[in-house]
Amino acid sequence: MFKIEIKNLKIKTKIGVTTKERKKSQLLLVSFSFHYKVPSRVNVDNIKYLKNYSTIIKFLRNNIKNSNHKTLESLILDCIKKLRKEFKLKNISLVINKAEVAKKYECDSLSVSK
Repeated sequence: MFKIEIKNLKIKTKIGVTTKERKKSQLLLVSFSFHYKVPSRVNVDNIKYLKNYSTIIKFLRNNIKNSNHKTLESLILDCIKKLRKEFKLKNISLVINKAEVAKKYECDSLSVSK
């Protein structure tokens, strides 16, 4: 079984509960990981047997950028559901950090994960 990890993917989107918060895009740092199996008899040098993480990153970036969620929790649940369906991924872990908001509160990180 292989594990893929992507850390601190930078994505700007409009998210927030208040109208004021949703007026301008916020920088989110998105980290995620997933597992997948490859049959033992296949050639792992052949990309057709592997998960194309470039395609997965583009899909996730587009999904978050064009989302209309108010909370990180809602966004995370939606992303996990779509990643499972689109790419048949297992054991997805997703963390979204509002880096700019964390600075406002004088902390290193303000994130939600599932």
